[in-house]
Formats: sequence, C-alpha cells, structure tokens
Amino acid sequence: MESPTSSLSIVLPCLNEANNLEALLPKLQKAQPNADILVVNDGSSDDSAKICGQHGVRVVSHPTPLGNGAAIKTGARNATGEIIVFMDADGQHNPDDIQRLLNKLDQGYDMVVGARQSDSHASRKRLIGNTVFNKLASFMTGQKIEDLTSGFRAVRA
Repeated sequence: MESPTSSLSIVLPCLNEANNLEALLPKLQKAQPNADILVVNDGSSDDSAKICGQHGVRVVSHPTPLGNGAAIKTGARNATGEIIVFMDADGQHNPDDIQRLLNKLDQGYDMVVGARQSDSHASRKRLIGNTVFNKLASFMTGQKIEDLTSGFRAVRA
C-alpha cells in the first residue's frame, strides 16, 4: 500500500450523536487528514447530519432508524477506499488508534479488530455483558476473543 491513508474510508454509523460528533470529527480529521470520512446517519432526530456538514464530512442518511447492521452495510456500499475503518460515532474509540489497525493490516491481514479496554466501554453494564460473551466465545472457539462486539475494525474492501 502506497501510504496508510491513500485510499482509506472511515465509516461511522450514527444515531443521535451530534454532541459526540462535534468533538470526534476534528480529532478524526487530524489523525487521518487524507481519509474519506463517511457518517451513516441512521435516522437521527438531532443535528448529527448538520454537524457533519459543518465539518465537511460526507453523510448518507437513512430516513428512519434501520439499526447498526444496516448502517454498517450502507457505509460499506458507499465507501470509496480500498481499506475501510469502521468505528462508533460515540467517541469510545480513539482516532489515533486507527494507525495501529492500519499497521496490523499491512502485516497481511484482511481484517483487524480493535479491542476496547475496561475504561472505554459505553457503560459498566455493557462491560460486564461483553466480558461474559467474550469468555463464552473464547471457550467455544478455542481462541482468545478480547472484544466480540467491538465496532472498531479495519478491513480490505
């Protein structure tokens, strides 16, 4: 790959994340200035789309909420990069960590998943639930699964 951001799309599924996008988008643009940033506005009723416009970020909107899975699919279909990074729009992922995913992808992987640490989960309840699911998935697969439900991943398109 010529450079880590030469053909990179960053897709953020979004439902009512205006406040978080206001802080996240400048950090994302600073961390990956050459990336195509695409927010999939999943029927938000707040100013999410307006905030994206103010930051010059591309937006694809669903007229009503269709769910995270549909937003991910819409993002994948509309991404322009050879590499797509998916990350949550709520600010739980650090934009500076995108480079770590890209570096791992450069080692020959087709997909890299970023694992959240205990202090980056959305809530304590989710942390406990995810811990249980991670242990169950690890037991079932015989492989250590650190974050089964992570929305932070890089894939080759």
